[in-house]
Amino acid sequence: MTMHPDDLLDQLKKTATPRKQTTLDLIHEVCREQYERGSRDFSVATIARIAADRGGPSKGAIHNKTGDDYKGLIKAWAEHTGGVTRKVRQVSENPYTELIEKIENPALRSMMAGILAENRRMRREITLLKAEGNRVIDMRPQSDQPPPQLLPASTDLFPSEIEALRHAVSDRVFNDQGWTTDAEGRVLNEYGRPIFKPGYVTAIRKIIGDGTKRIETGKGKFDVTEVD
Repeated sequence: MTMHPDDLLDQLKKTATPRKQTTLDLIHEVCREQYERGSRDFSVATIARIAADRGGPSKGAIHNKTGDDYKGLIKAWAEHTGGVTRKVRQVSENPYTELIEKIENPALRSMMAGILAENRRMRREITLLKAEGNRVIDMRPQSDQPPPQLLPASTDLFPSEIEALRHAVSDRVFNDQGWTTDAEGRVLNEYGRPIFKPGYVTAIRKIIGDGTKRIETGKGKFDVTEVD
């Protein structure tokens, strides 16, 4: 019969150093949260990703020989809850689905999913237009109407949604969380481990723009200001 995770944790901590005991407690806590949220995913990749954001070991560290106790604790949780230790890779038509799922903030995750859905819709429309054949469009400004203007990517967002995105990459949030960003747009935690992939910060800043500007949308005109 498989040992209960709580009992295994107590046994492993008896011969562990204080630092390793702390790490074992963290792995145990992450696994318990997976169980409580109804997830069956107890793969090392998933548990390590969540633990690393809290200062825990990386996936590589757990896979090393010195990480056998961590793997054993994760396996005990998987067997105790009917979970799986190997993540099933699902093929999605949206290559950004996995990236969106890693965003822990529900509001921001939903917002980014909506933006990508709109992007897919526009790409489909462009494909349909191309299928109809080549067309010549006179882009010269007419004397009785203003020249065409390019609208920002945030055209269909509400002011509160713009503010939420700006807040997500603000200096105050980064300082409070101990985060930094690099030249490729990654977000790094206080230990230098990446939280979001390259392009995360730059993508949001392209959507919201920098500084204060007046944006005209289908929902009216509003000023977008910097949120700390």
